[in-house]
Amino acid sequence: MLLLACVLRAQGDFYTASREGQMLCFQILADSATVRLTHPEREWPYYGPGKPKGVLTVPAEVQWQGRSFRVVEVGSNAFYRCDSLRQVVLPPVVRIGAQAFNGCISLEAIDLPSSLREVGEGAFAYCRSLRTLELPPAVVRIGISAFAMCEGLRRVRMTEAAERLCDPLTFHGCPLFQEPKNRKNDAPDSLIWTSEPL
Repeated sequence: MLLLACVLRAQGDFYTASREGQMLCFQILADSATVRLTHPEREWPYYGPGKPKGVLTVPAEVQWQGRSFRVVEVGSNAFYRCDSLRQVVLPPVVRIGAQAFNGCISLEAIDLPSSLREVGEGAFAYCRSLRTLELPPAVVRIGISAFAMCEGLRRVRMTEAAERLCDPLTFHGCPLFQEPKNRKNDAPDSLIWTSEPL
């Protein structure tokens, strides 16, 4: 029998299972109607043997003690060094916290939702298997080193406004961004950085 929710350790308020049956930890936010996805422990390494792997679908809404909560954030360190995580499907979150996916070296695909406004510091650093990335137009903040050392990136799409949010460390260590010829205009106010033919 799968335990869908229980009282937790210090970092979160409850667990619930993803569609794939992987246990996820949630923290209730101040408005008491929304939650942030977090990691189960306060201290590194944040996950033990049960860390998420393979394909993971984060639910848009979760239930606990007879109440429904909308998932609006992926918290800091939420999937830190979940090195067997290959694909993540996110609900319409507005924020991805610092180091949320840092060290997810097997992560190949993640679709950032159109609702996303903030990407924290080092959020996707060292996601070296990530091939494509599209930053939604709603993004208003990109933290330092957000996509640093994503060596496998072959195609990144963003608005000109999003490009202005980037600093020299945002894509540090990404070969794609070391060649100016890889920057191409795609549509009004839209850019594609690509090492492949358009």
